[in-house]
Amino acid sequence: MDLARPSEERSAAEGPGDGFVDFLDTMSVAVAQLPQTVGEQVRAARISAMERVKAAICAAQAKEAYAMEQDIIARHRAEGIYKDNPARGAGAEVALARKEAQHRGPRFINYSRGLIEQMPYTFDALARGELTEERAMLMVNKTHDVHIDIRRQIDRHMAGERGALEGVGTKQLAARMDKEVLAYDSRPELNKHADAMNKRRVTLSPTADGMMRLTAWLTVPQGIAMKQALRTAASKRRAADDPRTDDHVMADTLVQRITGQKNALRPPLLVNLTMTDRTLLVGDSEPAQLKGYGTISAALARWLIVGDQHSWEEDNEVETWVRRVYTAPTSGELIAMDSEARIVPGKLKELIEVRDQFCRTPYCDAPIRHIDHVYQAAKGGETTEVNLDGRCAWCNQTKETSGWEETVIQGMRHSILITTPGGQMYRGTAPPLPGTPESPPGPTEGSELTSP
Repeated sequence: MDLARPSEERSAAEGPGDGFVDFLDTMSVAVAQLPQTVGEQVRAARISAMERVKAAICAAQAKEAYAMEQDIIARHRAEGIYKDNPARGAGAEVALARKEAQHRGPRFINYSRGLIEQMPYTFDALARGELTEERAMLMVNKTHDVHIDIRRQIDRHMAGERGALEGVGTKQLAARMDKEVLAYDSRPELNKHADAMNKRRVTLSPTADGMMRLTAWLTVPQGIAMKQALRTAASKRRAADDPRTDDHVMADTLVQRITGQKNALRPPLLVNLTMTDRTLLVGDSEPAQLKGYGTISAALARWLIVGDQHSWEEDNEVETWVRRVYTAPTSGELIAMDSEARIVPGKLKELIEVRDQFCRTPYCDAPIRHIDHVYQAAKGGETTEVNLDGRCAWCNQTKETSGWEETVIQGMRHSILITTPGGQMYRGTAPPLPGTPESPPGPTEGSELTSP
């Protein structure tokens, strides 16, 4: 069994590494090549051992994230920058190293700090495999709002004895933690309830079946009032030829009352569809991209434009605007629109939003909130399709951290190269558009880095 891992297989994000990184590389190859001529008992023992090792690695990763934040703080203080926030950028670097969205980085660092500084018994239970990372995070989060001394007491009481948490499930652990916290102080619970009142919101998310799920976080009186109103609408006598169920009526009533439109199934629609001409005109099966939703089938894209001639609604005509987006015939890139102004024109902004679909930072799936320059305008970056990308608010702010560099990679699809202050490198590539191949995602042979 060859356990050697070629050095060129190590990703840029891993950096130069050290002896421990090489050890982990070798171990990962060995685990992938375990002999399979074993019995049921051996497999069960392997799974159990792997779970212990996984937990130990999670504990070690928390320790590394904690230490990395301290390193970044020390560097910023030595450089005399970010005195009000010396840990700036630490969360972003940790998140990228963990292959997560940047907003998760500070959460993981806070968890790591609480685990190491204030909950040593929980940390030890994780390191020896008695806890999973999920349950260790639960214990840290449940005690986040209590006084440090109380947190340490709960830590000692819950995890101070070896084996105390063996066999305890996640829900059972959560109930025990709630009991411990409330026994000391009930104010955190009241504060959370008050905080939840200020977080009333409505979200819409796509589902796998071509629909969208609406989720509303409401106060109890608001929720009850809405439920009663929709049930009242469903209980009214409907026309004999109306095939809808009560659930259908409740959903349609909700849309009608929010939008003010009579036809709930076919409200006026601005179709930001990215699709090939073959899909629209010839009946091709190439999927399309619907802004605000994601990838949809060719048939659904045509339905959004043409409509359903067999709808139960008498008034089936609907206003539909179709915004066509064209692509280059060879590379699949969107046709560029350039501007000499620093402020991004409206049409160019919409073009970038269609091209990028999500925040362009690797591993971040957040919606686009800002269209900004890859190579900053303050450094001479131009306001062109090539030098613009879409970012969420968090990632757009992070890129202004000292030592954070971004450049465009010339290639078949729009790609950027991010270099963090710690020297790690990550590539973010725009998703493929309809009618274009998945690969090559990065630079082609002979391509080069540019600073537009």
